[in-house]
Amino acid sequence: MSRFSVRGVPWSFVGTKNVEECKTASEVMEAANLNWEVGKAELFAKMPIGYPAGSDEFLDIISESKKLSPDSHFHGKDIYNPVEDMFATYRKDKNIPLGIVKQKYTVVQNSDAFKFFDDVIGKDSAIWQTAGYFNFGSRIFVSAKLPDTITVHGDPIDEYLVFTNSHNGTTGVNILFTPIRVICQNTLNAAIRNATNIINIRHTKSVHKNITVANEVLGIAKQQGIQFKTVADKLAEIKISDGIVAKYICEHFMTTDELEKLKFTGHTYGQIVSRDGGAFYDIGLSTRKLNTISSTWEYYFEGPGQKEIIGTAWGAANAISGYYSNVDTSSVADKRMDSILYGDRSRNIAKAFDNALNLAV
Repeated sequence: MSRFSVRGVPWSFVGTKNVEECKTASEVMEAANLNWEVGKAELFAKMPIGYPAGSDEFLDIISESKKLSPDSHFHGKDIYNPVEDMFATYRKDKNIPLGIVKQKYTVVQNSDAFKFFDDVIGKDSAIWQTAGYFNFGSRIFVSAKLPDTITVHGDPIDEYLVFTNSHNGTTGVNILFTPIRVICQNTLNAAIRNATNIINIRHTKSVHKNITVANEVLGIAKQQGIQFKTVADKLAEIKISDGIVAKYICEHFMTTDELEKLKFTGHTYGQIVSRDGGAFYDIGLSTRKLNTISSTWEYYFEGPGQKEIIGTAWGAANAISGYYSNVDTSSVADKRMDSILYGDRSRNIAKAFDNALNLAV
């Protein structure tokens, strides 16, 4: 029995709501506690006056502030001045601040986000999957499963659309197509080579117009699904030895300097993946990196669904994507989702699949 567990898709975490049974966008918003609106409020800076109330200096500061802005006001020993061109976003139902944005920032209400998904939901299109939010609502997301399942030599891959949006000014609207390996929930979107699998829309006045791209997104997803299957099938046909897998994993995680030291000291890739103390000491590998390499090596043999694909470049690439998807616990839920879908882990998975295509016996 494998010691590795399946952590689930990166947008699945405590608080995520399964909305497969929902029929409409309004039902999804209700089920996921997303049926609230976001507003923009003027931002004020609270500053201590620093002089006794009623003193000449105190009155002078009040007078000068009023000249600069009629909206200035004071309370107790503090003065509140508006911050030019800056606003706070907030949840209207609870008056919870979500972030700081500029005047040109256009709010995308949750209802508008779900309206986009309404346009892709339906027979032979997609079905609601999950929805939720982070940090009181500063980030929201909704996912839908597309009807097609890709099969790579008997290994099923589901296809998803994921819509993410921030209400705190940190990101725009992102619409992402991503394949997920069913048996182990590995995220494989980065394996789509030479193609953009993300549509990013900034929070400007044209944002609402740009979100109405449902048919375009479905068309892109279909083409990328075909491209992904082509890459995956090719990887499944490349046969490789354990020695090549050890080299592949080490070269993925080790720096150029570390690889040079490995060559200079005469140690082997096999010694590194098997945690040979002398080898990793001579090379100067950190314990953390050694643990990462050896865990990925073990995942190659013991990870969920790996038994059937050992000895192939598909198995080697999935060892690394499986490590990032199911083993690495170095970030909290929202950071993990961002990293796997758009950030460092996504780029590392892309690198792993690119390198796997060049493997040979």
